[in-house]
Amino acid sequence: MANRFFSIFILTFILSFSLIAQNAVFDLRDSKLNENVISLTGNWQIEFGKLLSAKQMANIDSAIYVGIPHSWSNIDQKGIDFPSTGFATYYTKVIPDQNVNQLAINGNIISTNYKIIVNDIVLGGVGKVGKSKEEAESNYQTKIYPLPKADTLEIIIQVSNYHYRKGGMTMAPKISSYINLIEEKGQNIVLAFFLIGSIFFMGLYHLGANLFRTRSKMNTYFILVCLFTILRTLSVNEYILIEYLHFPWWLSTRVELISFYLLLAFTVRFIYYLFPENIPNKLSSITYVVGIVASVITVFSPIYYSSFLVPIMQTITVIVSFGILYFLLKACCGKNKEILIALIGFLLLFAATMVEILIHHSQLVSETVFALGVFFYLFSHVIILANRQNNTYVKNLELSEELKSYNSLLEKTVNERTEELNTKNSDLIQKNEELKRINDEKNGLTHVLAHDLKSPLNNNNGLINLIKMDDSLNPQVENYISKLQKSNQQGLQLIEDLLQLYKIESQPDLEIEEINIDYFFEEVIHLHEDNARLKKVNLICDISTEAKKFKTDVKKLHRIMNNLVSNAIKFTHHNKSIFIKVSNKNSDIKIEIEDQGIGIREEEKDKLFQKFQKMSNKPTAGESSTGLGLSIVKTLVEQLSGTITFISTYGKGTTFTLSLPNL
Repeated sequence: MANRFFSIFILTFILSFSLIAQNAVFDLRDSKLNENVISLTGNWQIEFGKLLSAKQMANIDSAIYVGIPHSWSNIDQKGIDFPSTGFATYYTKVIPDQNVNQLAINGNIISTNYKIIVNDIVLGGVGKVGKSKEEAESNYQTKIYPLPKADTLEIIIQVSNYHYRKGGMTMAPKISSYINLIEEKGQNIVLAFFLIGSIFFMGLYHLGANLFRTRSKMNTYFILVCLFTILRTLSVNEYILIEYLHFPWWLSTRVELISFYLLLAFTVRFIYYLFPENIPNKLSSITYVVGIVASVITVFSPIYYSSFLVPIMQTITVIVSFGILYFLLKACCGKNKEILIALIGFLLLFAATMVEILIHHSQLVSETVFALGVFFYLFSHVIILANRQNNTYVKNLELSEELKSYNSLLEKTVNERTEELNTKNSDLIQKNEELKRINDEKNGLTHVLAHDLKSPLNNNNGLINLIKMDDSLNPQVENYISKLQKSNQQGLQLIEDLLQLYKIESQPDLEIEEINIDYFFEEVIHLHEDNARLKKVNLICDISTEAKKFKTDVKKLHRIMNNLVSNAIKFTHHNKSIFIKVSNKNSDIKIEIEDQGIGIREEEKDKLFQKFQKMSNKPTAGESSTGLGLSIVKTLVEQLSGTITFISTYGKGTTFTLSLPNL
């Protein structure tokens, strides 16, 4: 079917230039109309401003003849140019091939309506011929009319146009056997739907690629080119939109014009994004804007006025096409395979566009040449995009292989490092167990030594007390005895703190009891008020808690408060005060112990809670300090899930702040 179509198309193309009628008579007796489709291209008699019969046309003395296809605009009749709008009668005679059983005529597209009369028989028409704009109705359709059997056919075609920039027989009617014309129309429709289907699936593929992969402007414009190519194919040639989808003439014509303008805009934009290094952005942007503006004008203005944009846009198309050809040819010198394919495709499109503009310059429509040109053009770009996707696929495979290699190497490295870490971890566990054993031995030894040392120190303390009972001691000896007793007492205190620390670290479990906050802190004050009185230090306690009950480990809290208060007394000057403030913070209890002592030097603050740390500041009355008290406090606070902080200014005092949860 396709081969036959192309044969018929080429033969028709040739005959359209070779069969020139003389004096509006076509002699087709030797044209073999059973095989050939003949286009009635040649001289037709015309009478503008009148709707006449064949007899009336034949009796006109000074007849005017025009070459068909042709628009009646600018035809000179008796010194007057025809306007673009109006009505006229065309007349010719045909001497047919008598060997054809049933001749027929295809009225083709006549702008913008017509009625065909053969041998005074009205065969039909398209639209409605009228002598005014209100009376006429525009339409485009390709209808086939059976012709009466006769030796000579007198053909009258009455035409009117009020809605387009050019009127008249802008395409020549075709004559052949009825079967040939029906087959030709069917082949045109089949080819149109083949092109529509092919282009549709091209666009659908790229739409899917845009939806499920990274969105690309190039793909978007390719989809738009496919869409408007489909719309244009539906709106021209066999006028599928009108004949099968029943679109009104004004809507189908607008689709036809707008699809042409937007095809130009989106095609140039697509080529730019396909080859951004070779096509200037300014060229694509200007063409894009011009196409959009022309489309907007066509949407909102009457077709008669907007149709004047057609020759302008055709000129722009030619200029832009030459520009793109120039840049593609220039880029093709670099031996880029993709640009060579694009150049071949664009040359086909360019040739098809030129055929449309040059042969059918009087209107926008054409045969399927343009649709075929767009198809091959899009197909060339499908090849380019497929090549790019193939290159991407190959590159991805190469990257995948490299990634597998790197993964294998990484897995090997990870296994080696894991094995090494496992070995080191085993060594670390072993050393940790050894350190734990040594620490337990150290703690046990410390506990034993503390107990063993405590007994002789207690004995020494008893002997010292016995010696002090002797009234005959001189003052110097009494002084020595007092210093000895003080030193002995410091040793006992150190041993007591060591035993306490060992007990705390080895027994972290809590014994939760409920305490009365007021009673507990009264007891703390009472326990330390004698020592405070010796230094004339005031102990001031301020309790402002809403809840009076609090759950905690009483023994640990006692130890914390005893250490902090006794520590505050040691480092507070005579005749100063110590403030103890107790308050609620949500369900927690907040305790602040503020002294007016000598404070802590800035460089020593980090060592405050460490074990056996001897600070530069000394107790204000020469009291002893083991360096374990605050370390014990820190450990106990953490066991109670609390926090302890402090602020201190050297020379002014220190404030410890505890926050303990209600357990």
